[in-house]
Amino acid sequence: MPQNTIDAKTTAPARITFKQRRVPVKSIPALAELVNAIERCTEAAKFDDSEKAAKFFASAKKMLEAKDISVLQIRDSNTTGLVGPCENGKPFFAMLKATGQSRKVGTSTGSYGIGKFAPFTVSELRTVFVSTVWNNEAGKAQHYVQGKSVLMSHHDAIGRMRRGTGFWGVRKNCAPVIGLPDDLPDWLRLADNSGSLAETGTMLTIMGFQPTKNWQKVLAANIAENFFGAISRCELEVDIDDFITISQKTLSTTFADGSILEAIKDQPGEPDRFQDTSNYLKALQENDEVIVAKHENLHLGECQLRILIGENLPRRVAVLRNGMLITEALPGLKRFSDFKEFVAVLECPTDKGIQLLRAMEPPRHDAFEPDRLPPDKRHMGRTALRELADWVRKTLGRYARDPVKEETALDELADMFGDEDGEGSAKQKDENPGGKIIIRARQVKPKSSGVPIGGSAPTVDEEEGDGEASGNGEGQNEGSGEGGSGEGGSNETDGGNSASSGGADTVSRTIGTGLPLRDVRAVLLDVRKRRVAFTPQVTGTVMIELQDSGADTNYALSVASSDQGAVNKGRIDRLPVVAGTRCVLEVELEREFEGTLRVVASAI
Repeated sequence: MPQNTIDAKTTAPARITFKQRRVPVKSIPALAELVNAIERCTEAAKFDDSEKAAKFFASAKKMLEAKDISVLQIRDSNTTGLVGPCENGKPFFAMLKATGQSRKVGTSTGSYGIGKFAPFTVSELRTVFVSTVWNNEAGKAQHYVQGKSVLMSHHDAIGRMRRGTGFWGVRKNCAPVIGLPDDLPDWLRLADNSGSLAETGTMLTIMGFQPTKNWQKVLAANIAENFFGAISRCELEVDIDDFITISQKTLSTTFADGSILEAIKDQPGEPDRFQDTSNYLKALQENDEVIVAKHENLHLGECQLRILIGENLPRRVAVLRNGMLITEALPGLKRFSDFKEFVAVLECPTDKGIQLLRAMEPPRHDAFEPDRLPPDKRHMGRTALRELADWVRKTLGRYARDPVKEETALDELADMFGDEDGEGSAKQKDENPGGKIIIRARQVKPKSSGVPIGGSAPTVDEEEGDGEASGNGEGQNEGSGEGGSGEGGSNETDGGNSASSGGADTVSRTIGTGLPLRDVRAVLLDVRKRRVAFTPQVTGTVMIELQDSGADTNYALSVASSDQGAVNKGRIDRLPVVAGTRCVLEVELEREFEGTLRVVASAI
């Protein structure tokens, strides 16, 4: 309901009040007809052999035999109300009568007309009443009340089949009750003590509301998490059962409330999501620590990114629309392992941006799916999202990129890996503890894929870590060499124009020989993009080939683009390098690839 209230706002802030109360059962309009319908549904459930439905209707009948009944009333103010009359194309009709219809303007927060069924899921009678005050074209206030039950198909007393959906109101045309008739219960009236109509607004009464433990705190967390953007800008205020008021002034204290955190700890995704959202709120606040970047997107208009960098932040980007949180997992913005800890909030506040994003949302409003657009606009939607994600990642790289360290000592792994300066030699024998079997390391001859293109070095993929692995191998001419991180021992062959890697494991994974590279890294940006870094040992111009590093065979990967050098036949050509100077490339592959990358270099 909050998104509907925001959409119907006439004055800021729009206000919502949640109130649980008990009302006399005998005051329920058309009580006898409702009881009769539930009894008929009970018989239908038994006939269909539906145990679950039979138990539900038995419980509903028992509830209507009590003296009073629990209801939850949700009332908004500073809104237009559900504008009528009750005819197709009007908001009141869309709310009560239409299926899959939502009468909202293009930039509205909700859509699809599916959320209007949510109240029935928390009603143990599957029954709600809607009361609203709205102004007609002449500016005169109108008061409508109508009830609706969503039960199951059943036969009436004379054997006629009845549909599962029923209405209370004026019997002719199932119209709402207009005005304030004497027999209308007080708890369904939107009027002040003098009997005059209240200001425009809507009240939803959910019959048979059975509250769970700490429901007010769970509801407070849900509203704060999903609508912190609108609340922080004073577009929405929410009062929950006299327990807590969530407003621009109290939003920060809501996130700091330990009792709310305790109440939601067993909810899915909690309490992490609640704590992450409190950090998003900090990114929306005006202070010197927040970095604000803006960008003009062809299809979405102006887009704004607010970045907050600090310790213990989750490295996530929240995407808002109309102040409502839509997603924290926009494609291309899910992984930031080589970034500093940060949070960011992304919004596209122009009308055309809001309309396009809203059109791509599923009914749950938790993602953007271009395939929901008309066929002639799907390419535009995909392009808009891809370009948006690319800009956000580049902007985050500018402000939140963690500097790459050449070497990191991991003392925690000292017991697992030997000191490469103090242990072993190429000829040292490893003895079996049983004393009868002697194991000798032998060089494995390099596999060839044809004409060698130069030196090679295996990368350290993002998932494999950034530490170096060391090992000892037996060179072809019985010289010693070190494998790992792409640094090979130099053994001259033929005319001395190539070098081989000395470690046996490294050699078994190398398909070509050529220029030695050190400290190779390949950071995954998305399924087709990598940030490749290495330190060459020579100065000059080189050609780079990227390969899919397999256990037995390495396969060339075709490069589509690179920010340095020139792409020629799937390789990076004419790349200038300087010995000992770090070279960092951003490359895009011709196809999706998520395996371990291998870098092979040769001189030109």
